[in-house]
Amino acid sequence: MNFKLLTILGLILLTLCSITAIHADTYVIGNTSFSLDDGYALSEKGNNIMLYNDDYVITLSEIPYANNSGLKRTLIKMGYNFIGERNYTFDGVKINQQNYNNDGVNTCVYSFKKNGHNYVISLNLLENKTIPEYEDNPVTQIIDTMKVEH
Repeated sequence: MNFKLLTILGLILLTLCSITAIHADTYVIGNTSFSLDDGYALSEKGNNIMLYNDDYVITLSEIPYANNSGLKRTLIKMGYNFIGERNYTFDGVKINQQNYNNDGVNTCVYSFKKNGHNYVISLNLLENKTIPEYEDNPVTQIIDTMKVEH
């Protein structure tokens, strides 16, 4: 009897966890949509979108072309301290990640091309917070779920 009760409770718990884990909001910028976990407030203007919660401020822009060195020069001129840069591939998408610090805020700038469109995403967090790893990084979730609507 106890085994049946534990099995039923386990199945109910598994179902509830599954429902919670897959719940996300879908956002649209221009012709591009993507999903992100619940809990973000939204502000948008033209082809720019800003999402924020207690931990992060994320901006996303669709741009006509990618110019990583020009982006770096511009941010340094604006007073950002360049920390480092790396290039890597995620799900077949080549990404340039540049990290900066300015006035107590770490800014990670990701530029990439997906589905024939160029994007820049910045992830901003307080400097006492750790930059999230791949699996926990909301930018990874955005890039992974991006789709272009025609």
